[in-house]
Amino acid sequence: MQFPTSKVSVSVKVLVALGAMGAAGVASATYSTTQAAAAQPNSNTDFVKGVITTTGVNTATTIGNTVAGIVGSGGGGAGGPGFAALPAGITRFALPGQGGTGAAAAPGGKAWNAWFGYSRNDIAYEYAPLKSDGDVDVYLAGVDYTLKSNIVIGLAIAVDRSDIKLKGTSFGAAGGTMDGDGTTYTFYAGIPLNKNWTADLSAGWGKTEVTTKVFGTKGEMDDDRSTFVGGLSYRQLFGADNKWMLTGRGGYIYVKDRLGSYTLSNGTFVPSGKVEVSQARIGGQAAYNMGMFVPYAGLSYIYDFKEPNQAPIGGIKADNDRDGMQGTIGIRFSVPNGFYGGLQYSSEFSRDEVKNDQWMLNFGTRF
Repeated sequence: MQFPTSKVSVSVKVLVALGAMGAAGVASATYSTTQAAAAQPNSNTDFVKGVITTTGVNTATTIGNTVAGIVGSGGGGAGGPGFAALPAGITRFALPGQGGTGAAAAPGGKAWNAWFGYSRNDIAYEYAPLKSDGDVDVYLAGVDYTLKSNIVIGLAIAVDRSDIKLKGTSFGAAGGTMDGDGTTYTFYAGIPLNKNWTADLSAGWGKTEVTTKVFGTKGEMDDDRSTFVGGLSYRQLFGADNKWMLTGRGGYIYVKDRLGSYTLSNGTFVPSGKVEVSQARIGGQAAYNMGMFVPYAGLSYIYDFKEPNQAPIGGIKADNDRDGMQGTIGIRFSVPNGFYGGLQYSSEFSRDEVKNDQWMLNFGTRF
């Protein structure tokens, strides 16, 4: 199973870098050059694939869902049903993280839209040899323009900061730490197909700087990340007063990490490497109009096209799960002047060795 969100490419790369040391039997600063090089993530891509680059995957998913909601707004006929019963801004859902089909966007009328988001993830990997936990903060900002054809084009920027504690037996009695700083730029587009169906595409690139400290050895490396998301969404109003809305979304996610070469503080040179992850997500969400506020709940299924293959360490086998579930609850709000926002909580609950809980806050305005 992948190492989820809700958020941290840097944590994965470093967990791999350090966890792989345990797999290679590296236990002190007296490693030979060959042992030290073999212990690095660039030489252990299966583990990286197994836990996935959380920040890259979650950022790409959030932006993809955001675009789907923007183009699906009922305001101005932008591909969604006329949600007249809702106050301004409600049909353009708040940022959804990984679950459901929300978005940070405002209703039609003005062509420009700006949105901002912040998320905090509490993550943990419970596989004993590589046990690690920590927090990841992600700051998101985007701006988009709606063309006369109702096609939406825009740019989003995500900045992530991670602080991970390395506690597994592979990291030694003293454990270790990992700090990461990354930025991702994403171009996106949303296309209304009819009043219920919409399509979205987004492609991004970014760089993450990772610093690790374990066994008295310091490592610093750069990772170049590229992402792609394609999605298809369906929305339908129902109920006697049309206050209920059901939304379904299917999406494909691709993330590639190019791990650059670097030299450890003990003089060991580590060559470059590459990791690729492809994933499908299918989810649904139900929302109810209460006026200014709209509560909602959603559920998503996550499937990795390639099964993780983390080898046993010290005779202990990893679960290597390739699919999981994520639940989401939240509330959105909107006021007549066009200001809108939302608060959301999501959690993975079907992964044996992975914890990923996320809080997300967002707001935006159309101008």
